[in-house]
Amino acid sequence: MTATAAPDFDVCALDVPRAYAVGVEVFRLKFDFGLTLDHPAFVVLSDDERARATRYLRHEDTLRHAQTRVILRALLAARTGVPPGELRFEQDATGRPRLGPPSGPRSTQPDRWPDFNVSHSGHYALIAIAARRKVGIDIEVAREDKNWQALTPAVFAPRDEAQVAALPAERRAAAFYDIWTAKEALLKALGVGIGEGMTWFSVLGDGARDPHVAVDDPRARNGHALMQLDVVWLDVPAGYAGCVAWSRDMVAPAAEASSTADT
Repeated sequence: MTATAAPDFDVCALDVPRAYAVGVEVFRLKFDFGLTLDHPAFVVLSDDERARATRYLRHEDTLRHAQTRVILRALLAARTGVPPGELRFEQDATGRPRLGPPSGPRSTQPDRWPDFNVSHSGHYALIAIAARRKVGIDIEVAREDKNWQALTPAVFAPRDEAQVAALPAERRAAAFYDIWTAKEALLKALGVGIGEGMTWFSVLGDGARDPHVAVDDPRARNGHALMQLDVVWLDVPAGYAGCVAWSRDMVAPAAEASSTADT
């Protein structure tokens, strides 16, 4: 796989065989915090994207947002034939971002829009793109010094809690971040927030390398939909956890569906 990206940006395609086999591509971007918003690559950003970037208080957060959007535009442009600066984003009825009609007077609208999702943390961003499936992706800095135990009541299902407790102490923090990123990716693929109930389903399999989704609480409103997703942990740099999820069933083109993209 190759990535079409802006000059001077460190971006690569990840080797994720299960995802790639069904048309899901995953890319990793390493941020360059030495840039400023007057870098030529940022000319493709929309006024809204540039305004959002300037609202961040920390320079690093400004660049995380701006660089991620530049690379997202470059990747989507390569797959739609629409110039990066003419791609236009909108939201569906649930608030999920998606591609809308391009802004250029001579731009042609493709027969189908790819779905996409992005996540960034620390020095890296992950981007997932799929032609006919909904995708969700998440990356987190896996800080072992963080009080992750305080977050488990909002993240763990009983099955997760029991399985993590059974692990050696030195492996529990990494397991927490694996669970967190898997659940984030799954819920983002559905287009719902973490408030929908991370504790209603578990993701740790019995010794399996990839997550195994099990709905543990009958109150889970999206239980059936969760079971229609596939999910894979990603090979990310040391000190990070990452995961990508995608719909098992094909989704309709944007012109025929109410929502096709997520970020």
